[in-house]
Amino acid sequence: MSVKRKAYELAKALAECPEYLKLKEARAVVEEREAARIMLQDAQKKRAKLREKYAAGEEITDMELEDLQKTMELISFNPYIRDLIQAEYAFSELMGEVWEIIGEAIGLEQPETEAESEGKPQSKVSKARSKLWVPGDKI
Repeated sequence: MSVKRKAYELAKALAECPEYLKLKEARAVVEEREAARIMLQDAQKKRAKLREKYAAGEEITDMELEDLQKTMELISFNPYIRDLIQAEYAFSELMGEVWEIIGEAIGLEQPETEAESEGKPQSKVSKARSKLWVPGDKI
């Protein structure tokens, strides 16, 4: 059994799965519709600009975040873009499940989210505190 051969089989299965076919179709529909394509490109440029700014350590203003949020809200009213966003989400959910299965099979631990950690015992690591003794402080 070759790992690479199995990877090609997985890639072929993914390329033929309904989630990917829907994503591919939704992308083609948006590309055919000039207004939808331009709207989506504008939103992607704004998002990329903010990511670059964040990566450079620059502060992102509330106004910039609001502008991006309004743009995303506006494009979600376009049925072609909405279909694309839903298809992207469905495919990313599938890919997440695939990665989770692979991770479990080879023994990688998944990072725990806040929702998952609720109800579980807290970590035994205590908060950092000063080792200096101050008169009147509890020991």
